[in-house]
Amino acid sequence: MKSAGPSPEALAEMLEAIGDAVYAMDRHERILFANRRALELWGKTSDAVIGRPLLDVFPGIESGRPYQAYRSVLTSRKRVQIETVAPALGNRWIDLDAQPGPRGGLVVVFRDIDARKRAEAGLRESEERFRSMLEALPQMAYVVDGVGNAIYYNREFQQYLGCPVGPEPSARDVFVNENDLPELQAARAQALTTGKEFNVEARLRRHDGAYRWHRIQNRPMHTEDGRISYWLGTAVDIDDMRHANERLEERVAARTAELEATNRSLAKQIEEREQAEALLRQKQRIEAIGQLTAGIAHDFNNLLTSVTGNIELLSLRLGDVDDRVARLLKAALSAAERGASLTAQLLAFARQQRMNPELADLNQIVAGMAGLLHSTIGASIQIDVTPAKELWRTLADVAQLELVLLNLAINSRDAMPDGGTITIATGNAKLGEPERPEEPPPGDYAMVAVSDTGGGIAPEIIARVFEPFFTTKEIGKGSGLGLSQVLGVAQQLGGGVRIETRPGVGTTVRVYLPRAHGAHAEQEASRERPQIEQTAPRSGGVLLVDDDDDVRTVAAEMLRDAGHIVIEAGSGGAALEHLDRDEPHIDLLIADMAMPGMSGPELARAARQSRPDLPIIFISGFADFTARDDVVAAALLQKPFHAGELNAKVAEALR
Repeated sequence: MKSAGPSPEALAEMLEAIGDAVYAMDRHERILFANRRALELWGKTSDAVIGRPLLDVFPGIESGRPYQAYRSVLTSRKRVQIETVAPALGNRWIDLDAQPGPRGGLVVVFRDIDARKRAEAGLRESEERFRSMLEALPQMAYVVDGVGNAIYYNREFQQYLGCPVGPEPSARDVFVNENDLPELQAARAQALTTGKEFNVEARLRRHDGAYRWHRIQNRPMHTEDGRISYWLGTAVDIDDMRHANERLEERVAARTAELEATNRSLAKQIEEREQAEALLRQKQRIEAIGQLTAGIAHDFNNLLTSVTGNIELLSLRLGDVDDRVARLLKAALSAAERGASLTAQLLAFARQQRMNPELADLNQIVAGMAGLLHSTIGASIQIDVTPAKELWRTLADVAQLELVLLNLAINSRDAMPDGGTITIATGNAKLGEPERPEEPPPGDYAMVAVSDTGGGIAPEIIARVFEPFFTTKEIGKGSGLGLSQVLGVAQQLGGGVRIETRPGVGTTVRVYLPRAHGAHAEQEASRERPQIEQTAPRSGGVLLVDDDDDVRTVAAEMLRDAGHIVIEAGSGGAALEHLDRDEPHIDLLIADMAMPGMSGPELARAARQSRPDLPIIFISGFADFTARDDVVAAALLQKPFHAGELNAKVAEALR
């Protein structure tokens, strides 16, 4: 039996759904495959890399850690995961995962983490500047935590006292003149209660036993949510000023100004460090939410596959039924399909939704949406469209981008219950370094913006608007997935989102998609879809493997209804036993991508050892291809699926 197998175009299309860069090499270090994201990061075309030795494409990278990792995998056949600087990317930081591939080669998955590494480096640099500034001060300085315990003394402080000082306030108080101590303690207690700074003059004992007057100032440093992070304390020697005569006021004013300038400078350093910390926390939070969201959507898709499949099979088994039963079945199927739509939105946020990017003109997409937007938004809202001239073209999934525009327009409508204006504008943009995690990296972008004249977004919730299920609408008025889907689609296409809002004035959401440059655009525009030879479908023996009993049962019934002989297996090991016996004859393998013990790709690799021409179909609750390689590449069927979709895939595989 001759197997059609997946075409190279189909394999490349599967890998374009991955947000990370992926490429493969053979044991001679020739590049066999590179997805679009890898080519974009390299800044090269497919013709410039495919089939060529790695060192010819990127000369001079022999001493870099990525190349050493590749050599280690080729030699030891063991996986290597590192965060390192990539010479081939202009020494940008990447998260690299290199694994043994087929026929002695290797498969490499990497993502650009340069922005996060820069944020971490910036945080460390800010802390070092802060410490250096404290050490450079000509007066004593220290840092106190939120409850009053000192966590840092500068060198000037310790040299003045002549010995190390403990963290608790009592350790400092022993150096204070007993006549000045009550006032200092009272001021400190009041400051810790009210959160306000205090200034006290007190005599401090020097290492030689002499007491000198100091102006002690403690200033609170607040976090973004208003909590006191820590206190900045200084003790300025004013002994000479207190004992001076005719120029006392001028000298006090000069030293006070010097202290205030120092405090302002220190406060600025602290603010920069806190901003760096907040940005890093937000990036880590979005990454964690995305991973959790993908897992939930995957499990939910398994449930929906069973629900929609059983409803379809029940409808077929019942045949002609009265109108009431038919309505109930139709309502149940409609509800399940709405659930599938929600999981698709979740997968878009998690950047695991399959994309079909093509060369696109944002002006044409907006113009094509005009009729739908007017009918959806209603007559009380005016819609103005402002297309840009000479707009850059971009690579976009048109269907997903239309959903993005619809989501943004609906959000704008809901923000204007008494009517208003929605403005949809396009334009070209050259962007620098991002200021927030949802913003795109530096580069050239085609942009579409949706603005409204509503109430705006409150500052305290702006950081949460992209989280799945977060919404300020009433219960039943929205799922909270609109903006998370907008962000997921934009980032999966290589872009990002920026929000500008003013309470009481309105909100603008800008969606940025990477500009399609000359050679890339021409290649995409000239691409022709492969023609599939149409022949009559036939029935055959199908080995169906899925660890979820409900999914396996409903899929088996769909296949049997189409005339196929179905052998069921709940694990990869059981499936291999059936393949060894081959009773009845097995013409096709259908395997779930994610199974415990042995995954679908691992099962396919094992099956191909004895049956290299065996057609294979993968079924998956989300588009996760990181575990596959070219040997086990196969057709993919996304959960939840209908009987018609399953049988069409099977018919195509058995032609």
